[in-house]
Amino acid sequence: MTKLSYTLGMKVVACFIAVLSGITAFFDGIGIFLANGYDFYSSSLAELKLAHPYLDTGMLTKLYGMRGSLLPILVISLLLFAISVIYLLCAAGHRPDTDEIVPNLQDKIPLDLYFAIVCPISLAILFLILEGRNPLADTGALSFVVIGSIILAILGLATLLTCVTRLKLGRYFYQHTIAYQVIRFCWKMLAAVFSTVCDAIKSISATWKIAVAWLVISAFYTMGGFGAIVLSFALLLVFCSMASQMQELKNGGEELAKGNLNYKINTQRMFPLFRAHGKNLNSISKGFSIALEQKMKSEHLKTELITNVSHDIKTPLTSIINYVDLLKKENLDGQAAEYIEVLDRQSRRLKKLTEDLVEASKASTGNLKVQLAPTDMGELAAQAVAEYEEKLENAHLEAVINGGDTPLFAMVDGNLTWRVLSNLLSNACKYSQPHTRVYIDIKKEKDTVILSMKNISRDALNIPAEELMERFVRGDSSRHTEGSGLGLNIAQSLVGLQKGTFSLEIEGDLFKAFVTFPATEPPAPPAEEMPEEEMPTDAMPMEDMPIEEMQEETEKGE
Repeated sequence: MTKLSYTLGMKVVACFIAVLSGITAFFDGIGIFLANGYDFYSSSLAELKLAHPYLDTGMLTKLYGMRGSLLPILVISLLLFAISVIYLLCAAGHRPDTDEIVPNLQDKIPLDLYFAIVCPISLAILFLILEGRNPLADTGALSFVVIGSIILAILGLATLLTCVTRLKLGRYFYQHTIAYQVIRFCWKMLAAVFSTVCDAIKSISATWKIAVAWLVISAFYTMGGFGAIVLSFALLLVFCSMASQMQELKNGGEELAKGNLNYKINTQRMFPLFRAHGKNLNSISKGFSIALEQKMKSEHLKTELITNVSHDIKTPLTSIINYVDLLKKENLDGQAAEYIEVLDRQSRRLKKLTEDLVEASKASTGNLKVQLAPTDMGELAAQAVAEYEEKLENAHLEAVINGGDTPLFAMVDGNLTWRVLSNLLSNACKYSQPHTRVYIDIKKEKDTVILSMKNISRDALNIPAEELMERFVRGDSSRHTEGSGLGLNIAQSLVGLQKGTFSLEIEGDLFKAFVTFPATEPPAPPAEEMPEEEMPTDAMPMEDMPIEEMQEETEKGE
């Protein structure tokens, strides 16, 4: 029943019933008033015609014949009108596809216009009624009342419904009015004038010179004559110079916004006020350059520290791994074998963490060689899935590739992109719900190739997607699974180095990763080897030539 009450068809039917019943009740009430005034219930039609010869006979006859049904019609009309209006008030602003209040086209019309039309018509009808003009004698007044009542009923109902909708929306009631817009505009103008005056008072140290100059100029123009002409020419030069200096400041600000920190503004011939502003911009450029240099130095030192420390760790770590391998060959039993197994697992985990840390540092600082070439993304994804086939089986996962049948080429570095896919598949093997599928979709949109990977997480993903791409953040908050929390961060950095974009989306337990690269055309096939030119049939082999001719051919060749 709720959906039925919000449908457009029901609203139209209710509006029609409300207008028709309202007009019927209005004229029926007028009819009852006239019937009582002319004593229709105690006099015959002939007596009424003799007593009131000035009345219209046809209208008098019709009204006299309906005198007995006027009251029931009035009651039924008022009942229908009340039911339909109450229904429309409840349904105003509602739609069947949403529970929110939604304004329609008529609710966007300024409310002032409704009242500007409804009020004059209402006053005109009320004036005719209060004036006492008899509609049974004055057919012109009756026609105006009929037409005006129909228009008033339609517009009045529309005004009532839009007012109810606007009230349900709150501030919408007064915001969509011409009066509100005019008051708001005037208020903004007053606020702007007040703000300008306050700014002038605050900056009196800079504006007093302009005020004095303006008074001097006004005095010269008051005197007129040759002095005014000279002053006008001087002002033209001053204004042109000011415009040039402002343009120079504007160019300097635009260059700073573009990141050109080496741009310097020439402030030698500027007015003192503009010169101070130009020096401030130059100081900002210098400060930015110093801060950027320090940041680059810090990043370089951090990368160098990570690389050196990782290298120093790898040397003893390699020895530990080698000696653990030797101990495993001794066929130790009992707890000793378990201890060796733990040492082997944790040492290799530490080695993987060290390698990931170095790679993350290099990828984030761009210290990796990037060789972009047209690469079939479907073939690359198939190779990555084939490489991880055993790990996927151990994790009870099935990889499904969609869109790999049609070759889609992107301008990427094959080695770096394979590393990205490797990190995503490794995450899927670690964190996916067993006995589910990992979907890899490849498609082309406009000038890009999009590779997406979707899997269902085993654990609840209560971490924002942006936070998952930070360093040392893992989807497994308990940290029971192996991993460094660097895989997604490395993937994001590697994709950025290839001028692509990397993004994540989380919908409940559904994890989705999107890798976007610029699309390109397939590489041109290698050129076929040109067949060797056949020797002319009349050519003689060198060994069969006479000595003199061989010498001539050799000299020609030289």
